[in-house]
Parts: sequence; C-alpha cells; structure tokens
Amino acid sequence: MKSAAFLLAGLLLAAPAQVFAQTVTVGTATPGSLFHSAGTAVASVINEKAGMRAILQPFASANVYIPAVSEGDIDIGVGTAHEIGAAVVGLEHFEGRPQEGLRAVGTMFPLRFGVFVRADSDIETLADLRGRTLPSGYSSQQIAATMMDAIYASAGLTVDDVDTVTVANTVAGADDFATGRVDAFFFALGGAKVSEVDAAVGGLRVLPFQNTEEELEAVRQFLPQAYFREEQPGPGNPGVTEPTMALAIDAVAFASASTSDDIIYEITKALHENKDALVASFPAFRGFDPDAMARSLDPVEYHPGAMRYFEEVGIADGE
Repeated sequence: MKSAAFLLAGLLLAAPAQVFAQTVTVGTATPGSLFHSAGTAVASVINEKAGMRAILQPFASANVYIPAVSEGDIDIGVGTAHEIGAAVVGLEHFEGRPQEGLRAVGTMFPLRFGVFVRADSDIETLADLRGRTLPSGYSSQQIAATMMDAIYASAGLTVDDVDTVTVANTVAGADDFATGRVDAFFFALGGAKVSEVDAAVGGLRVLPFQNTEEELEAVRQFLPQAYFREEQPGPGNPGVTEPTMALAIDAVAFASASTSDDIIYEITKALHENKDALVASFPAFRGFDPDAMARSLDPVEYHPGAMRYFEEVGIADGE
C-alpha cells in the first residue's frame, strides 16, 4: 500500500517535468536567410518562455518545410502570408497538392524585401535592371521567383528583360553577387546575409520603389497581400542609405494541425507576451505588433490552440 502511494506521488511530481520537457521542432530556411533568423528567434522564446524544448530543423527554404509542417513532421515554422495561403489551397508551386494540415499561429512582422546593388553601382532604379545579370530560378525557394516577378512588374519589366544565372535560393544569389557573377541580388531587408555581403563588397544600396497606385497594382498581380513601406537607414538595415520605399508582405508563424492545442496555446502565449525577447534575437521583430497577431489570413485557418489564447486576451477576430 505504501509502495503504491509512493508511486502515485512520483507520477504526480513527474507530470510538470514531462510538460516542461515537451519537445517541438521549428522548421527554418538556410542559415543566413531571414526565415532562419526568424525561426531561431521563435525557437529561443519557446525554449526560454514557453517551458518547452525547441529544436531547429533547417531546410533549403519555406516551400520545403511547409509540407513537413502540414504532414506533422515539423511542429511550427515561419513563412510569408502569400506562400502559406497558396499552399493551403494548392496554388503556384503547390499546384495540385494542397497543404491542408497547415494552421496559422499569428502574424509576426513585415517581411521587407528588394533588390540590392553595390553602393557605387550605376544602377539607380529598378528599371535600370534591364539588360543586367541577376539570379533566377530559385528552385528550392520558389516564393523568391514570385517576389521577383512582382518586382520586375513594378518597373514594367519581366525576367526576360534581364540576363539570368540560375540559383537554388536567395542565399546562393547573394553569394554570386559577392563574387561578381551577377550585378544585383534579391533579398529580405535585415537578413544576416545582407550584412555579410554589405561588409564583403564595401557597401550596398537597395533600389527604391516609387509607391504609386499603378506600381502597387502591378505588384499585386503576383503578390495580392503586398504593400509598400518606407525604410530608414540604421544598423539593422544595411543597404538603406536614405529613406527608401521597400516592398513588404507579412511573415506568419504557422503550425501543424496535428500539433496539440495545449502546445500551440503555450507557444502563442509566449510569442504574444515576449516581443522584447524576439527583438533581442532578431531585430525584424521590431515590426511585430502582438495585438495584431490574430488578423485575418484567409484562406488560412488559425490553430485552435492559438484561437483559445486570442479569445482569452480579447484579440480574436480583430477585437
């Protein structure tokens, strides 16, 4: 009888430890990419604030780990609102294979992006890219090809108006730029790779958008959720040498529908309550608005665990 009592006590004492020891996997893109840095920040907050153990699982890009999350092999990741929406309904590079197991956790921050050239380049505008050599293809990061189509369209160009060098992803394109193989490269503002290339070539400059209705209409033929955002020079914005209009789309944390409600509830709570920790890990989270985490991401549904937390704090459905 006494042994049974000790056993029961041991099980009760072990229960909190088992919850604390819960392991979640966080899918990230290639080291140096923005989504590797973003995923690392999310994992850090899960480790430090959610009472769980987060393990990073790098992939070539989000379009590779999105199916892994949908199938339940990975618990959580960060990607663009556009790509997650396309994945859920089976469009673009997910044509014919909808990723029905994806659920949103929350809107994270504006993913700002553009085309970079050397600071002393004679390329001054996006239209000046005509006839220049740029990375293309993005076989393992196909959202980048869609983003570049939008950028070309903003200047009345298409990929056929430039010479191209085929790359697997944006990191490879940045490496080709650093070695002089291409004249410009596409990347997210604030990415670790941008800082590396900026130092390697003696300075970068991001090409500006004009912020006209016509330009935005052309962009939204490819990226319906995109918007313009003025960027300021600063240590976290290499390549921004003066106030410059960049293109942006929201970055979204998403999870597998098969990940338990309780786990996603705790992760959502930790992200909502710890903006400072996210910013300390990755400065792009300065643009994170915790009380806008639950904004509509149609056609993507929110995970029930996230919705439970949003309802508790009164921010569900834009409250």
